[in-house]
Amino acid sequence: MKKLYTILFTLILFSCQETTKTVETIEATKILSPTAAAIKYYKDTFQWQNGFESWSKVPTTDDYHMLAPNLGLEAKGAEQIEEVIFGFVKETELQQELVDIVEHGNYITCFLKITTKTGETMNVVEVFLVDEEGKVKNIWAL
Repeated sequence: MKKLYTILFTLILFSCQETTKTVETIEATKILSPTAAAIKYYKDTFQWQNGFESWSKVPTTDDYHMLAPNLGLEAKGAEQIEEVIFGFVKETELQQELVDIVEHGNYITCFLKITTKTGETMNVVEVFLVDEEGKVKNIWAL
């Protein structure tokens, strides 16, 4: 029994010793789907003067829907999106800064800082629902 206690004591003693090894943190790389990558590129290069033209490179369904309840904006389909949403973007000379983009299943979330021509700034979250073909089906700007 004394041998067992000696062995256990030795194991505990050595397992509690401080180590001189340093801990390395490994930063995770984000691998985005082609649709999320297209949205990221659009957000990173966004200019209000040619907003819809740049946006049109992102794959969407024919009847995709966008809702921005805090701004009172809603549109369905490319024609309405260009008229309503990008009309607002041009009117306010909206600037966007992409803070982060996260992809989780069929959802892509963008965290943005937006600024209007009057200097008003807001933190905004945009959530994109993507269908099984990788096309944007719904967008919520919150």
